[in-house]
Amino acid sequence: MQLAQRQACETFCLTGQTICRTLPPMLDPGIRRLLDAYPAIFLACHRQHVHEDEAGKYVTEHQASVLDHLQVARPTTLSKLAEHMGVGRSAMSITVKRLVHSGYITSARDKNDARCVGLTLTPAGARVKEQNTVLDPELVKKMFRLMSSVELEMALQGIECLARQARIMLRRRNRGGS
Repeated sequence: MQLAQRQACETFCLTGQTICRTLPPMLDPGIRRLLDAYPAIFLACHRQHVHEDEAGKYVTEHQASVLDHLQVARPTTLSKLAEHMGVGRSAMSITVKRLVHSGYITSARDKNDARCVGLTLTPAGARVKEQNTVLDPELVKKMFRLMSSVELEMALQGIECLARQARIMLRRRNRGGS
């Protein structure tokens, strides 16, 4: 590494990573505002995660993350789930089998294409998913109460707009676009 790069890395590198990725000294003001705001919301409203269900069965963070990507009514295939979570089908298959055995997921063959198996949440899986949301709904409610109705509506419209664009980015990324 050249001296100037090493000095830049030492100045801006946030971790002791072997491969140092530097942050530009000046970020776009909009990006800076988002990067400054998000951690405050996360820290104020972050939930203590539940690692057991109501029957006392242990649920790992990885299993809770898998449940978070499934829905009660709209089936998802194992392949799509594995691709989205960045793991191989065999690894995802092991996790899904454990979650099916624990009663959190159901798997059913597609009526139109018997080769496809759809994964959905059971009521127990939906409860575990709800108990493991990133933000605690009660803390979010407290934060909302601090805002006027106009501020709250503007904030919700803004976050919904960001979420729409994030979904577009994810779809493009999954199709190989940028």
